[in-house]
Amino acid sequence: MKREQQGKKFHVVYLGESGFPVGLAAIQKTILLGKALIATGAKMTVINRRGKFKPGQPVEVQPEGDYEGIHYVYTTGTVYKPQGFLRRNLLKLKGIIGEYRYLRRLAKAGDLGAGIISCRDFIQVALYRLYSWLLGFPIALLYVEFASAMEHRRGLYTKINDYLFDNFMVKRMDAALPISELLADNFRKVAPGKPIFKIPVICDFKPFEQPKREGRKPYFLYCGALSYKEVVDFILDSFDNMPGQSDVNLHLLVSGGKKSEYEQLDADIRKMKKGDKVRVFSNVPYSELVDLYVNAIGLLIPLRPTLQDAARFPHKIGEYTAAANPIITTRIGEVPHYFEDGKTALISDNYDVAEYAEKMKFVADNPGEAARIGEQGRELGLREFNYINYGPRLKTFLSGLNGNGRHA
Repeated sequence: MKREQQGKKFHVVYLGESGFPVGLAAIQKTILLGKALIATGAKMTVINRRGKFKPGQPVEVQPEGDYEGIHYVYTTGTVYKPQGFLRRNLLKLKGIIGEYRYLRRLAKAGDLGAGIISCRDFIQVALYRLYSWLLGFPIALLYVEFASAMEHRRGLYTKINDYLFDNFMVKRMDAALPISELLADNFRKVAPGKPIFKIPVICDFKPFEQPKREGRKPYFLYCGALSYKEVVDFILDSFDNMPGQSDVNLHLLVSGGKKSEYEQLDADIRKMKKGDKVRVFSNVPYSELVDLYVNAIGLLIPLRPTLQDAARFPHKIGEYTAAANPIITTRIGEVPHYFEDGKTALISDNYDVAEYAEKMKFVADNPGEAARIGEQGRELGLREFNYINYGPRLKTFLSGLNGNGRHA
């Protein structure tokens, strides 16, 4: 590695993120990739081209700083998103100009090894492609979803953006870091011969190394966005139709969503036969989230038979394995590439309420066997999803790119 031979650490810039270091799955993956690279002796800078936070809700984030060894900067000079139309757009322009100047300064200092692109905005990614050509650094796409297959992304502008991104921009990256086999295969098809390094869901297992609480009433746990209403409904139906009598509860830990969506969820729960056994959580601190994971008897993540779910690999699957409790899922997408039914997870062959409910009943009726499956799931997770395992290979992969869609 030439830069390291010259006494400089290999420097990766992370582009397209907003709100670092505060956030859920996307930000957490950014943090874990940064920590993995830093552990190898490299360094990473996350460049936020605009502020994200509301001015009336202060956050303890500076315009530039370090978080767990990862450097970050807001090129607007503020972490907040102004409310006024004119000021907001002026700051947006300032952020774009500041971002390019920041990259140019790194390039002139010989301190720009490679870039990771983490957004799906066609125009923004096109600018990154241009910057990489002008400044002479390779870029790899963090390829985590099929944008045009995402059902909740609606609106004419969004659909046009997603079509252009999937069909014209993906293939112009120098390399890809796909999260799934489906996305890896798609990149091979649209960009034949270009380098690929698959990074599945990744997780820090240390926070989950805590004892289980005794005397708690058993419960299943689902953690996800309220925007996936179809999945939430599927889980409610499966729990309500679980055969036999059981004293097991259902905990729903949901994020996002409007007030009306929470009201609808409450109304749906009241209509259930087992509605009194369902509890809804939201906006819980991470320590409480981990506690809920670790003490559940089963962790629910049904994937739908859609292109969207086949392409993605939910971040919480990694966290579920870390909790050492059995995952109950469906045979979709990445699941069969890693998990085996009855050994490392409970896998329903079909996205079917009755079939999924039977898997839940198995966990409720067979706590010893369920615990064994959970432990074996954790062992699998430590091998396949532990973030620290990916640092050396990611560093080697990125440092080997030459900016022409090939390895040097």
